[in-house]
Amino acid sequence: MSVNKINFNSDLAERDLSFYQAIDLPLISHIDSANIGCLYHGGIEEVIKKATQECFHQGVSIGAHFSFLDKDNFGRTMMNWNKDLIHSLIKEQISILSNLKDPQISITHLKAHGALNNMACKDPELAQVIVSYVKQNHPQLIIMAPALSELAKASESAGLVTALEVFADRTYEDDATLTPRSIEGSLITDLDQVKNNVKKMIEEKSIISRSGKKLPTTFHSICLHSDTPKSVEISNQICKLLHSMGVQKLTLPELF
Repeated sequence: MSVNKINFNSDLAERDLSFYQAIDLPLISHIDSANIGCLYHGGIEEVIKKATQECFHQGVSIGAHFSFLDKDNFGRTMMNWNKDLIHSLIKEQISILSNLKDPQISITHLKAHGALNNMACKDPELAQVIVSYVKQNHPQLIIMAPALSELAKASESAGLVTALEVFADRTYEDDATLTPRSIEGSLITDLDQVKNNVKKMIEEKSIISRSGKKLPTTFHSICLHSDTPKSVEISNQICKLLHSMGVQKLTLPELF
C-alpha cells in the first residue's frame, strides 16, 4: 500500500435547491473538499451560499469550479476559445464565488469543469493559458488537475501547488484521458465497480484504463461526481473503503 493520505472531493452547487438538499448536503459530510459551481454551467445563488456555509461548518475546503458559459449543456460542450475569453471566465467565476460566500470562508483551490477541463487536459496551449493566469493573479490557490494531463504538467512546471486528481466513477482511455460520456459504460454507477476502481488505483498507484493498461501516477485526490446515480451511497462506501485500507482523508490545504 503506497498511499496513506488522500483527499476526497466532489462537485457541488451545480443544480437546484432540491438537488442540494437530497444530494449535496449529505455528500458534504463524506468529502474533504468541494468544487463549488459558479453559475456558468448550472446552479443558483441560494445553493452556492448554502453549500459554502455548510462546507465551512463541516471543515470541508472549497474551490471555484469554473467552466465555459454553457448552462444548456451543463458545461460539457467543447467551445472555441482565446486567451482573453479564458482569463475572463476564470476572473468572473472566482468573483462570483467570492461575492456569494461569507467573508470568513476562504477559497483554497481551482478546478476546471466539463469540456473546459477535458480540453485543457489534451491541449498544452490551453493548459498554459489557464495556469499562467492563475500564477499571475492567484498564485496561492491550489490547482486541481487530472493526473497525467497537460493541465497538471503545466501547473507543476509553473511551480503552482498541484493536486493530481483521479475519478472514482469514470473509466479511462489508454492515454489517461477520461472515456467520453457518449460511450456506454464511461460512467461507473455500480457500487462494487466504483469501490474496486478506487481500491485498484490506490493499491497499484496507477490509473487503470478500460482496456486494462496500467498508467502509473502519483495522485492526491479522488473525485466522485455529485450527479452520478447513487452518489451519496457510493461516497459513504468510498469512505468506509479508505478507512479499511488505513488511508487518512484530508482537505487539500491539509494535504499540502
